[in-house]
Amino acid sequence: MSTINDIGIPGVGSGILHPKHKNRWRVTFANMGGGADSQPVSMQAIKVNRPHLKFEKVNLHRYNSVAYIAAKHSWDPMALTVQDDVTGTASQVIQAQLQKQQWLIGAEGQWLAAAGEGSLYKFVTYLDMLDGNDQVIEKWTVEGCWIEDNDWGELAYETGDPVEIQLSISYDHARQTLGGYQQGKGIATGGAGRVG
Repeated sequence: MSTINDIGIPGVGSGILHPKHKNRWRVTFANMGGGADSQPVSMQAIKVNRPHLKFEKVNLHRYNSVAYIAAKHSWDPMALTVQDDVTGTASQVIQAQLQKQQWLIGAEGQWLAAAGEGSLYKFVTYLDMLDGNDQVIEKWTVEGCWIEDNDWGELAYETGDPVEIQLSISYDHARQTLGGYQQGKGIATGGAGRVG
């Protein structure tokens, strides 16, 4: 008779490694909105994408064959969904960031002045995956961030759903740090009883 201890892949290993959970994360920001308190955006965040790295592919043609090598890398924008709160605190932080990128409200003079350089408006995003408590098991440090696309969301009389703000965040670079899980061996299966 098979037991829980028999779960696994023959020739590879026994047991099942416990997966990371999609709902165990937090996102925080440094210098978003020029140093405004960005905690409301962190508190209202309900969905975020982890960074997506891709490489350009270069074809090396030779006679009747083709080989491939990697060229420059680039990062796709991160999608962040935030629920709009009734006090507007998350919206105020987002608005402050957009104002740092380009004066859109109350610009002095007749021009909507853009920031003179990226360092004046770019911010850092920290995306932490957690173990179910406060232990970070994966950390992304996303640098050179700015809001590429901002959608304040739609309104509709037929639903009472929360209003959502969609952000597309472009960035220059991301670093991933793995490790930090310290509660056990990371095995999903367990609690086996005696046979017989």
